[in-house]
Amino acid sequence: MAKLEDVLVDAEAVYTCNYLLKCYSDDFGVDVLTEVPDINVAAASFLSEVAGKSAEQVKATLDRLNHALLVVSALRHKGVLNNTSDIIKSEEEVNTFLGLLNEVSESVGVLRSDVESRYGHSISLYRSLEDDIACLDGICKAQAYVVECMGVLSGLRELKSESHSLETLDGYAALLNTSHKLGKIISRVAAMQKTDVSSIISRQCEELKAELVNLASEKGVSALIRQHMTSGSNDIVDEGTLKRLAICHYILKELAVTPSYTLRLVDEMVASTGRCINLDQLLRSGTRDDMWQQFLISQLAEFMAKYKSCLMALHTFCRSVNYRLSEHLNEEEERITKVCPLLSQPLRKQHDPLEVFAACELYVKRCVGILHTALTQLESQSPSSGRFDVAMLAPQLISIGECTHKELCHLNIPFNMHAHYFTVVCERYAKEFMTNAAARMLPASQTAFAACLKVLHQNGVRNFKGLSPDRELQLAASVVHSVPVDVGLARVMYDFLDKSHSCETLHRHVLEVANSALQHILRAAEDVSTVSGSRLLLSDGGSKISLKRPTDAHRINARIYHYILSFVDVIEPCLVMPMDKESKLYGTVQSCKNLKVIDCWADDVGATLWHTVSYISSGNCQEFGWQAQQVLTATQNIVKICNFLRENYFNPLVPYGRLRLFRRLATHAISCFVVYALTVWPLEENDKISLLGVVTELEMELAEILKESVPKLESDFLAALRRLLYLGDELYDVIDSPDFQTSACLKLPLDLISLHVMTRIVNSTHVSTSMREELLRSPLHQYWKTSSIHNVLDSFRNTMLRYDPSVPCSPMFGKKLAAYLKQFGSFESLLSGQLSGAFSFLDSH
Repeated sequence: MAKLEDVLVDAEAVYTCNYLLKCYSDDFGVDVLTEVPDINVAAASFLSEVAGKSAEQVKATLDRLNHALLVVSALRHKGVLNNTSDIIKSEEEVNTFLGLLNEVSESVGVLRSDVESRYGHSISLYRSLEDDIACLDGICKAQAYVVECMGVLSGLRELKSESHSLETLDGYAALLNTSHKLGKIISRVAAMQKTDVSSIISRQCEELKAELVNLASEKGVSALIRQHMTSGSNDIVDEGTLKRLAICHYILKELAVTPSYTLRLVDEMVASTGRCINLDQLLRSGTRDDMWQQFLISQLAEFMAKYKSCLMALHTFCRSVNYRLSEHLNEEEERITKVCPLLSQPLRKQHDPLEVFAACELYVKRCVGILHTALTQLESQSPSSGRFDVAMLAPQLISIGECTHKELCHLNIPFNMHAHYFTVVCERYAKEFMTNAAARMLPASQTAFAACLKVLHQNGVRNFKGLSPDRELQLAASVVHSVPVDVGLARVMYDFLDKSHSCETLHRHVLEVANSALQHILRAAEDVSTVSGSRLLLSDGGSKISLKRPTDAHRINARIYHYILSFVDVIEPCLVMPMDKESKLYGTVQSCKNLKVIDCWADDVGATLWHTVSYISSGNCQEFGWQAQQVLTATQNIVKICNFLRENYFNPLVPYGRLRLFRRLATHAISCFVVYALTVWPLEENDKISLLGVVTELEMELAEILKESVPKLESDFLAALRRLLYLGDELYDVIDSPDFQTSACLKLPLDLISLHVMTRIVNSTHVSTSMREELLRSPLHQYWKTSSIHNVLDSFRNTMLRYDPSVPCSPMFGKKLAAYLKQFGSFESLLSGQLSGAFSFLDSH
């Protein structure tokens, strides 16, 4: 029970009591606190006020009366009265007040029963009327809701019935109008009360919205950017495409799907680009190391081509959002702004490039992320399989990225695409590539000849220079088996040089590392090479040929030759770019080619062979008077020497790289034979057949040494000899024609043909005995100022050794031979008569 203090601060209770007292005071005209009226009579003012109110208000008034009764009861409670001494000054006042309150309570009870008896029916009627009104209001609202739903559905049916052909700007404008209407309908549906019907209508709106978005996408955006992609244009986009794309942006805005559609477009392009990388194919690419690299590079090329075309298309789509359509419409197209007023409004207020091309940036980052993920996945397989060394592809990754982004540099996108690509994909692999190049080349080059140099140092020398022959052979026996034969380092250099060609920066680094490695090898090879092994002394200088077998010194040099030449043959084909030719590595490769370890062997053999054929012209034989049999015997000795070389030097010591030696050796052997064979004339038929047979034998023996056919130059020499053997006096008619060397298959130096013509002249049947005696008294070698005819013929042999058909060269000895013949007066009539053609050839060459 509330205390009196609580009652006095209860504003509602105080108001109710004051209100009752005021009503009674007004009705009876007395102060109810001092003079108590007859409360059996209802207060007219109270009833009048109550009668004019609604049932809810009457009920509220009665509730307040009940509250007042509760307050009065509270005031009557003895416990409350004990606490009111500070407020009520006397007990009499309290009793009086309580009496008044009791009377009020009785009056209220009478009033309540009187109101219920007099106005109960009216109140019930009013309450039922209010319920009916509420029902009618609900029915009206339901009817309005149904009408609104029917209007929305009708509008949807009209929009669905519209067909759109996006062939012209009018079609795009019509689709924009439809999208605008649908946008309004969707707004209406969103404002409607949420019911099952509204949910159904909302689904239908979303379905139509999806159809319009797909239509704008498939027939509009996708078709337009596909057309631009297939056109192959890098920058120029026709105005018609930009106009249509701009209207598509309006459509997407009206349908409120611009952000989601842009993300969807990016997703589709990313998925399309990502399908170019097939990890399963790479992982199943077999056991060959280069197969997966070929597959990956092929897939990367396809990936980048797709990346480039998609990015250009996406850039066109993004930049069309800023396209001011109204400024680019011609007079005929301006009517669409009347049909579709939306096109006259700006599409967006902000033109921030970062916002406009955000989709391009997102596409680039996601594509680069796909590529990085694929490479990381491949790299993660490397520890188990040992095959996927992705770092070796760093130059190609950089090159592909540079080429692609160079073709995209015209796109005005505020995002450094190439820098992002390099940072995410290439940077780490580039560093690994350069580190691997140094780690795999430099240590191996420094240890290649380490075992050989260790033996030399243990014996107190740094190289073989200045040692006695016996000491050199002693050390060579200890070193020969330590000379490296594995050319794996050359293949490593080739791999890095070949792969780095696509990236200039990395290639320069690899050139420097490879040059440093090759210089280590070259310096060590020079220290390990022997002095005696660089020469092939087959003759003792006397009348007898001494064929010496190879020593360990020869074997060391042959192995060094094989090893160094392997580097040259592997590396040199990589040095094809101008940058390569200007590099230090190119100079080091040339130094390797010029390393004189066994290159002099061919010249040494040539000197021996020339010494062998010197027996043909030795003795008291008249110049140009030797016989074919002598040439045959000397040539058989040449074949024997070649057989000895093949069995003891070339096959066991130079199984690789013998072509360089052989070219020189073949030229020496064939020159020795041809020079003397051309100076035998006239020939019997048997001599011709024998000479042809020995030509074939010599050619076959030389081919056996090389394991290939005789080089073309030397083969042409032998073919010309065969031709000359069967040409009689018609030779003078042949050599009188221009360009006879090619037309008559006489591809010999002109000096050699002059020598053969000289032989025919001095051995002609028209030369008398006295003429021959005159020649004998003044031989050619004296005119040549040499000690023997063999030395004269050596000048012609040197001409053959130096001959290069690609380099123009003037003959030197024809006129000299003609001058020699002119000094003999007895020859004058002969040279101007029967042999005038031959002499004329000599005198003109």
